[in-house]
Amino acid sequence: MESSKDYTLVGHPSDELDARWSNLMQYFFTEVPYEYMAKLGRLDEGLQLPNGNYVANYAFMHQLHCLKRIYQSYYPSRYFPNMTEHEESLMQEHNLHCLEMIIEGIMCKADETPLTLRWLDNTPLPTGNRSIAHECVNWDRLTEGLEKYKVDPFVPNVFVHPKFGPVAPHGRNTVIENRIGYTPDAKKLDYEKYPTHAAHKHGG
Repeated sequence: MESSKDYTLVGHPSDELDARWSNLMQYFFTEVPYEYMAKLGRLDEGLQLPNGNYVANYAFMHQLHCLKRIYQSYYPSRYFPNMTEHEESLMQEHNLHCLEMIIEGIMCKADETPLTLRWLDNTPLPTGNRSIAHECVNWDRLTEGLEKYKVDPFVPNVFVHPKFGPVAPHGRNTVIENRIGYTPDAKKLDYEKYPTHAAHKHGG
């Protein structure tokens, strides 16, 4: 049977494991066409790129991000050293938000593959037998598509808040103030006071 040392993304922390997460998370932000945002009626509130398209993240990538954050919360001294009491509270709220998103995602896409059971020799409890074929997406083909349209948030002036300015003014050396990534009292921006789009036209 597998043990934690065999896991590729949730084993004991290591530089190699962190690199695998970084490679996966490079596809977190992606471009979506201007026409798609227009169809949603979100031209006024979207994050527009210089080429006229907008930024989004696919639900499955957000769910993977959530799993990453929950995993990292098991090892706070490595990933969030010297957390304040306030940050610990934000971490719990972020994790609960993430668990809710993962529950919604699992129920939405419900994998109907039956996992049969089997007996073990050293416990009276039955265990699941996961060695069965699933109908899966072709991950390599999927990431080929993501590669074409990924958005790097650390490129200067890709993310520029209308009120607060550039999100990552120093690229990957930028220190993010909210390292927990959760805002408990989030409120929508006043889009009339702070318009977020460059222009209502298709940029290409």
